[in-house]
Amino acid sequence: MTLGRAAACEHGGVSSPPQFAFAPPPVPERPRRRWWVVGIVAAWAVVLVGASVWSVRNDPPTVPEQRDIAAALPVVQRASGFVVAAAGGPGQVLEIGALTFDRDCALTPVRDGVEAARDVVVRVKDNEAPEVLEAIGAGLPGDYHAAVEHNLDQTRFSLRADAGEFVGVDASIREADTTIRLRVSTGCRPLADGVDYAPAPTPAGQEPDAFRDAVAALGGGGSATVTEVSCPGAAATARTVVAEGLKAPADLGPVLRQLTGAAVVVRAEAGEWAYRVGDVSVVVTGAEGAARVSATTGCAQ
Repeated sequence: MTLGRAAACEHGGVSSPPQFAFAPPPVPERPRRRWWVVGIVAAWAVVLVGASVWSVRNDPPTVPEQRDIAAALPVVQRASGFVVAAAGGPGQVLEIGALTFDRDCALTPVRDGVEAARDVVVRVKDNEAPEVLEAIGAGLPGDYHAAVEHNLDQTRFSLRADAGEFVGVDASIREADTTIRLRVSTGCRPLADGVDYAPAPTPAGQEPDAFRDAVAALGGGGSATVTEVSCPGAAATARTVVAEGLKAPADLGPVLRQLTGAAVVVRAEAGEWAYRVGDVSVVVTGAEGAARVSATTGCAQ
């Protein structure tokens, strides 16, 4: 046995392993807070909030859902007057439709809306519809940016115009059509208080002579109602007077031919006549024994 082992045995056991001492890791220095960065972020947040508030109060709407139906109706009325003025050329028979409201539209899956629309119907002679549609587009205000387009075969034509405040003017026809229906519409809008969504018909009051003559030729009767729009510049009012529920013969020709000697006749069919007596457009339709008469005084050209 060696001396080392003997010494260990003398102490009564095996020798202990060596002991090592470790210093604790240094505590990282806490970064200094950059107060100038915090200040810039806070100031920028204030600017963004302020800009958002100002934008909500002052910026124009960017989608129709930001303008309720009450705000859109004056634009519809104004645009209707421009359409009537543009569509009232010689040899064209006009009719102004009543303002209608469609409450079946939805702004979102959980939010109902309403759409307002008015039709201006133009009857023309055979093969004239595309040319008349082009003339109507050219007659609308320049800021409406009206455009008439057609397909490659030039058998279908459409007009699109922007009346402002998300109110549009639209029409679509085929080459052989003799009726052009121009629609002025708002698109789906939020409901608004104070709007009558089911307006009662307005009694006609004054009626053009050509209207009374046509009604009398059909045997008279029925009550007349009127639809009105202001002409551009509000210098005049365009009016369509309508009588419904009159008796209709099987063929309107023998009844109306005696009234149209000096008129410009645009349509002359068994169930529909359309003609102009001076500045008054007259449309008479008949089906299943019931007749309807309308007479329109448009906007002076």
